[in-house]
Amino acid sequence: MTVVPSIHTPRGRTDITSRAMTRVVSAVAAESLGVRPSQVTVDLADAAGRLDLTVRTPIRVLPLDAVDTAADAGADDSILARTEHAQHQIRGTVGELTGADIAGVTVRLTSARIRLPRRVV
Repeated sequence: MTVVPSIHTPRGRTDITSRAMTRVVSAVAAESLGVRPSQVTVDLADAAGRLDLTVRTPIRVLPLDAVDTAADAGADDSILARTEHAQHQIRGTVGELTGADIAGVTVRLTSARIRLPRRVV
């Protein structure tokens, strides 16, 4: 009995349309920053064969006079820290879901949306 070594050849490729990629990025960014996907705008650009993402979105924040509660743990992070975390999350999740080689992610905050703290009844 002869064993034939398997040769790994690519079986094809899957192309993702720019519209589908935009929807994926919008959903991931929205989840990361606590807004609706319809509030997120995405620009895709080619960066030497890699994908460069620019995301424009509002961010959800607590009112300045809000008292932190256990339900809002993590909500007191600075806006800059939350935005940086979102950048990394968008890059990782979009790359994982789509297989795209992400060159960079730029997040531009367009406004702050006030989120009332959760109340325990």
